[in-house]
Amino acid sequence: MIKEKLDLILEYATNEISKQQFESKFPEVKDMKYLEQEFNSAYLNKDASAIDIIKMITHKYYDDDFLYKMYKKLIVECWHHQHENIALSFQFKYKNPDCIDTVVEAMYLHCEHWDEEDDRDPFVRKCAYILGDLRTEYAIQKLKELSLSSDPIIKEYSTYQLQRIGEI
Repeated sequence: MIKEKLDLILEYATNEISKQQFESKFPEVKDMKYLEQEFNSAYLNKDASAIDIIKMITHKYYDDDFLYKMYKKLIVECWHHQHENIALSFQFKYKNPDCIDTVVEAMYLHCEHWDEEDDRDPFVRKCAYILGDLRTEYAIQKLKELSLSSDPIIKEYSTYQLQRIGEI
């Protein structure tokens, strides 16, 4: 289990041990199937701390495609606390139109641990920016649909994005 390796991963992440030392103590880290299994297990068990540990490894070992797919699954789940970070990754790093439907779905989340003003509002704003920055025909279509939403937060930020990109 990945949590058993936390101390070792932290030592590597903070450069207390070299990559060679890390890999000799944790050879599974080079096996993509191992990491996929760990992610799937953490996802099924809704284990946010295991997901955080996996993220520490993926940045140093695996291509962005794995992390992107992981983020697409996580952004629509309420059991973790990484929504805004994931949204920022979609907006500034990935910029992939493939995420449009997922982002739209995520905008409708109402997670129990969220405060409407402090958590949901900035998250929905970031999601609207993702769509506005993508500026594909499909993203614009989704923003137009969202601007008609009965949810005032979604409506406000979607309308703002349409104005910002010159669509209304």
